[in-house]
Amino acid sequence: MKRKTGKSAQAGTLYELQAEICSALANPVRLHILDLLSGGNKTSTDLLKDLEIPKANLSQHLAVLKDAGIIRARKEGQFQILSLSMTKIKDACSIVRAVLVERMANEEKKNSELIKELRAQK
Repeated sequence: MKRKTGKSAQAGTLYELQAEICSALANPVRLHILDLLSGGNKTSTDLLKDLEIPKANLSQHLAVLKDAGIIRARKEGQFQILSLSMTKIKDACSIVRAVLVERMANEEKKNSELIKELRAQK
């Protein structure tokens, strides 16, 4: 197997790193966690109340987000305070929502046109 060198290898690594972040974001619970953290720091207890999921499940989701560098945790007494590691994550989630709104609007327009066409065939 031929090994990539130069720019091609760098691009491959870049795409792998991007995929790691996208993979961490590709879960509704993790997106909900990020949405909650975008409003400010939270403890895992706070998140458990809002998410209504088992503690073990929350721990797994938090580990994925920490490993991807998306959130960070600091210890304050007995509590672990969780926060977004960078504000750009909030911006990225907003962009994805904007894309979703646009997609839904396009689908709504298409469906509206189909309904008109079907009504005209009666």
